[in-house]
Amino acid sequence: MREFAVFCGCTIPARFPFIEKTTRVVFDDLGAGVHELAGHTCCPEGTLVKANDEDAFYTAAARNLAIVEKAGLGVVTPCNGCYSTFKEAASQLRAEWRDRDAINERLASEDLHYTGDLEIAHFAEWLADTVGAGALSTRVTRPLWGMRVAVHYGCHLLRPQPAVRWDDPLHPTKVEELVSALGAQVVDYTTKMQCCGGALDRVGEREGSLAFARRKLTDVQNEGADALVVVCPSCFQQFDLNQAALQRANEDVPVPVFYLSELVALAMGHEPDELGLGMHRVSVDSFFDRWEARSEEKWRLAEHFDVGLLAKCDACQACKDDCPVCKIDPAFQPNEIIADLLAGRLDDVIAEGQLWKCIECYTCQEMCHSRIGMAGVFRQLKELALERGAGPDAVGAAYTEFLKTGALGKPRESVRKKLGLDSLPAGGGDAVARLLSPAVGAADGTEKE
Repeated sequence: MREFAVFCGCTIPARFPFIEKTTRVVFDDLGAGVHELAGHTCCPEGTLVKANDEDAFYTAAARNLAIVEKAGLGVVTPCNGCYSTFKEAASQLRAEWRDRDAINERLASEDLHYTGDLEIAHFAEWLADTVGAGALSTRVTRPLWGMRVAVHYGCHLLRPQPAVRWDDPLHPTKVEELVSALGAQVVDYTTKMQCCGGALDRVGEREGSLAFARRKLTDVQNEGADALVVVCPSCFQQFDLNQAALQRANEDVPVPVFYLSELVALAMGHEPDELGLGMHRVSVDSFFDRWEARSEEKWRLAEHFDVGLLAKCDACQACKDDCPVCKIDPAFQPNEIIADLLAGRLDDVIAEGQLWKCIECYTCQEMCHSRIGMAGVFRQLKELALERGAGPDAVGAAYTEFLKTGALGKPRESVRKKLGLDSLPAGGGDAVARLLSPAVGAADGTEKE
């Protein structure tokens, strides 16, 4: 669906116009043909309208969709609530044809007719299924490299089944795939599928609503996420506005919150001021500070490694359980070291010294379906460590001995004689020492004359 009507609903234009701005920016950048249609009302919202009058709920929803049908289009909405309402109405009126006929009798007075033949998509669904995560990644000019982002889906993007059939309602992955396509690292956390709790505010349960927000924000913070990304304006309100309320009460839960289109627009090269990100109630400055620092770390890492291959290796992890060392030493987790490199922790990786536990058996390389393996990465890490004087003493001593003698040990002539073995012919240690004499000088601290 490259040409469609956009339905922003009530909350986004009224309270969060910056979400509308970034959504339109993304549509434009990705070549979508977006149409504005007159006559739309609230979707309507389920808790406040459907509970009062179910017939009003389905009639208003069908009317909004009939306007789109009359234009010969499908509809994309960036609001979970609107998406759920439209999906639920479409499912109900598809099954209950008598209700649909009754509603169409009323709509006839406005020269409208609802058939239910139109396509209804959420903004995230449109990105994932029409654009595709792979195609989106090709449009990224400023990847969110090294940034740790937690995803919150919100209830109504995934449920209720069977009206909504987009992603697994309990174990979704598609928004994570989009975030990964932007170059960020997705952070998993315990309360990922917990409701934001914002609906409690609508029925006067303020403390309950804050408790929901507090729990998830604390969970995300404890996992070291740099930001929380949402795909629903009500969820944004809960985690941005209500987080600001928690901070005013001196609760320390500083988690920058972004709507998905904001991250996409940033990764495609747009500036924060252009997108109105200063209008968030919770400052996002810490996110940009970390992003800038980690971008510098990426270029530093790229001096020594193929960052693209590191990212591919980290995303795969098919060999996670194959390393023979980690089977006997759980402290050595080579996949975690790869992730640490991508997180900008090169200095820490070298200082911690776990890299020396790689025995270069090449099991990972032989098991790797992409023929990448990790052995080469660990060899490069060892070289960097030795350049910084951070290697084990035994490694430095052995290398110095080799440079001086051309060997790593002397044969025991008495044992050879006992076994009836002749003495070995003269070795070439002196020749090696002459050939590598500049290295000898560097190794023992002397200068070649």
